[in-house]
Amino acid sequence: MSDNKARLTVTVDRHLAAYAERLVEAGTAPSVSAVVNGALREYAENGRRIDRQWREAVAAATDEDRAKAARLLARQEEQDARLPGSHRLA
Repeated sequence: MSDNKARLTVTVDRHLAAYAERLVEAGTAPSVSAVVNGALREYAENGRRIDRQWREAVAAATDEDRAKAARLLARQEEQDARLPGSHRLA
């Protein structure tokens, strides 16, 4: 295992485990770990995309809407700051 990898033990639904194993058997994925890593990467990228779109919508809003959205964003950032660094989307 390389230095930039972390060992993770998870429990997944049987049908998802079987699906990941079928991907490996079919040669579509090099390993079950690669399937899980890819799924987590997509999940994180989706979260960043949604956050970026949300910020763009805030920038295009009226002053009144912008003030309301700024309060919501401040609350979100406050909650994110309480998370350990390993749990934040970077």
